[in-house]
Amino acid sequence: MEHEKEIQEIKDRLTSVESQLKRKSQSSGTFKILVLIEIIFLVLFLILIGLYQFPSRGTT
Repeated sequence: MEHEKEIQEIKDRLTSVESQLKRKSQSSGTFKILVLIEIIFLVLFLILIGLYQFPSRGTT
């Protein structure tokens, strides 16, 4: 009887840990996408600065 109770508690804990891991993997995927978008905007911004500076240097 006591073993069955312990086994049930372990199963419940396992289910809880599995659900936490699923939530973590979903949130980390969203975080990766946000970081990727930020990097893309930074690179585009640097390219725009370069395109602005290139003609300005040619005219002086």
